[in-house]
Amino acid sequence: MTGQQIIDEYRSREGKDFSQRELADILGWSPGTLSGVLSGNYPKAETKVAEMAERLLGVRLADQDGGFVPIQVRDVTIATKDFQAVYELCNGLLSPDSSLSASIGLVIGDAGMGKTTSVQRYAAEHSAASYVLYMGYTRASLFREIAEALVGRSHVAYYSNLQLIMNTTQVFRKLIIIDEADRMPLSLLEDLRTLNERGRVPLLLVGEPTLARTVRRADRIESRIRKPRIEFHRLDPVTLATLYSESCGLRIQADVARSLVDMASGDFRVAVNDMQNIVRMMNVSGQGELTRKVLDEYRRQ
Repeated sequence: MTGQQIIDEYRSREGKDFSQRELADILGWSPGTLSGVLSGNYPKAETKVAEMAERLLGVRLADQDGGFVPIQVRDVTIATKDFQAVYELCNGLLSPDSSLSASIGLVIGDAGMGKTTSVQRYAAEHSAASYVLYMGYTRASLFREIAEALVGRSHVAYYSNLQLIMNTTQVFRKLIIIDEADRMPLSLLEDLRTLNERGRVPLLLVGEPTLARTVRRADRIESRIRKPRIEFHRLDPVTLATLYSESCGLRIQADVARSLVDMASGDFRVAVNDMQNIVRMMNVSGQGELTRKVLDEYRRQ
């Protein structure tokens, strides 16, 4: 199968006459790369044609030696509604035009729903956001961790770090993201509320559903929570099918997607682990399509 045949089949399946630039965007290539692959002038064009077949059609092609091109699993981020809601909330908390009267964000959800991935990605992409994972710290050590995350240095004493944090955030607004905040005692959450009020520092608290119950016990914290409060939902078949398509180029049928979600009990982290193991099994056996038969074989392992 040639590159042009793959494109023709993809256009036919999707019912849309994609332009070459649109196809390049879907593949994650430059228009020049796609043009070179179609003309045969791209180095090792047959490998790129095989990649095109995997990404667009969900099938694997034999390479020139008669073997199979292994399926590659790429690290991708699926922009679910929950993921997008986190970005919108963080952007709002950081906006200089945003009120600081309700400047504590709340993100909750069961383990494995993608909360940590979304906030870590936001912090990695925005220098004004700092991520701190709560690990059973005392008040002094927590504020030391926050200072380190914000400015790369800290003091031993709690009040010294509190002052360092407030001095840093007086010039430019900073967002402090605290993950696994559900493990915090109420006294530490109150200390963070004090930082939020005195330092006018927006916060994002992330944790499992017990965090919301803890916050409701403290009126002074509850009143500062910004709406909407974000609750992550369990993995659904459409999102899982998108994950397989974008991560490893496999198109899966709706019934297979539903079975994979059931196997993972809606846990995103488990589903990703299943995907990696399934692809590994398919590469060993030379399978190019994730069918019900392949899934049943994986279940028997």
